[in-house]
Amino acid sequence: MTTVDPFAHDDAAYVLGALSAEERAAFEHHLETCAECTNRVREVASMPALLARVPASAYGDEPQDPPANLLPQLLSRARFERRRRRWLTSGLAGLAAACLVALVVVVWPSSSPGTSAPQPQAMSALVSSPVHATAAVSNVRWGTKIDLVCQYYTNGTQPWDYQLVVVDKHNVPHPAGSWKLIPGKVIHFTGGTALTRDQISKVEITFGDRAILQLTL
Repeated sequence: MTTVDPFAHDDAAYVLGALSAEERAAFEHHLETCAECTNRVREVASMPALLARVPASAYGDEPQDPPANLLPQLLSRARFERRRRRWLTSGLAGLAAACLVALVVVVWPSSSPGTSAPQPQAMSALVSSPVHATAAVSNVRWGTKIDLVCQYYTNGTQPWDYQLVVVDKHNVPHPAGSWKLIPGKVIHFTGGTALTRDQISKVEITFGDRAILQLTL
């Protein structure tokens, strides 16, 4: 009897941030020993950046504000679909995965400017680099929070240290956190600064003392 991989259909949910903290930790541990799941994550790793580039006009000429409880309902439904896929055959599981992606596509464009979950934006490359990332910048009471989703495309295994830096309107850099980026993994990192969003001119990811990716605000 063939053993069914319980993580076989978590790649899209992992990349799109729909897993809980415990589920994400379990899946990342699984990726360390599963080449098939690692390859599937690589195939869909660019999905957040591609979705972030879709203009709002692509979703209708007269968008309406969604109900306040739309996001929790869709995320709850996405988690339900993911659990159900583990009980079904591989053919039905593939169809459920497609439904999950469709649900997330609805969530992002529907976010209105007044919500607390800003739309991720693809960061622009300043130099040739295997690192790709999206950044969501939001105002919080203590300053500005920056949520990153980073991927590192390379055949190596050595993790490298990267830094998140915000540059204010006077072109002065301010550190906002650091992390290790592991080849072949998708990293979710949250950094921040005491600066308010209107005091920031750009957000950068640096390697050593060199900026490699940038988002202009």
